[in-house]
Amino acid sequence: MKKKLSAKKITIWICVNYGIFILGFFILGSMGIDKYIVWSNFILDVSLVAVSLILNILLFQKKYQTPLLVKILLLLVTLSLGAFTYFAFLMPENGLPAVLFY
Repeated sequence: MKKKLSAKKITIWICVNYGIFILGFFILGSMGIDKYIVWSNFILDVSLVAVSLILNILLFQKKYQTPLLVKILLLLVTLSLGAFTYFAFLMPENGLPAVLFY
């Protein structure tokens, strides 16, 4: 049986993903710089951004009557969280290795 997603449910799930992303990043980030904690934080963040991006793409279908400004705003927030994940974990700082490969 296929469940029908409404625009409201998709928007709620996107916002829940944002909340989990922020809570997970700060809670796991405050636990230290152990390699396994950093990797689990990275995998959690990447998976949440990927799911949010898929939900955003679904929301852009014509059958969902969400205002265009809301769709664009949610997409920009998702892309910003993806860029934040890249800069927090993968971008080297001042010639030092990235956090994941430290």
